[in-house]
Amino acid sequence: MAIALAAEKQVLPEQVSKHTLADWKDSAAQYVRQHLFDKKQFVTDDELAFGGAVQKLVCADINVSGDKRARIFWDEKGGKETVRNTFRRKRQAAQNAMKIAFRGEYITCIVHLASVGQ
Repeated sequence: MAIALAAEKQVLPEQVSKHTLADWKDSAAQYVRQHLFDKKQFVTDDELAFGGAVQKLVCADINVSGDKRARIFWDEKGGKETVRNTFRRKRQAAQNAMKIAFRGEYITCIVHLASVGQ
């Protein structure tokens, strides 16, 4: 019985299709934005290297099967760069939001002080 199940198990090809690659990149970016960025805003090259903590988390979340396919996605097909750029963009967006929020409070404070002084 176990032999029959093993024979029926499909082996995924090592090559990654363009559609699969695009799905992986989208899923990796979404995982970073929605889950990982809340816990970690900065990543090192060691964490982004194949076998690093971030690589393992991202590949596990997006269900990249097999070390060879994971390495192809991560190192050769731009998975690492997608994650790095997503962290960078998310950090920049958060920084811009804080600047806008601070500027709004600062202007409100100046207007209030100016009206009190009259």
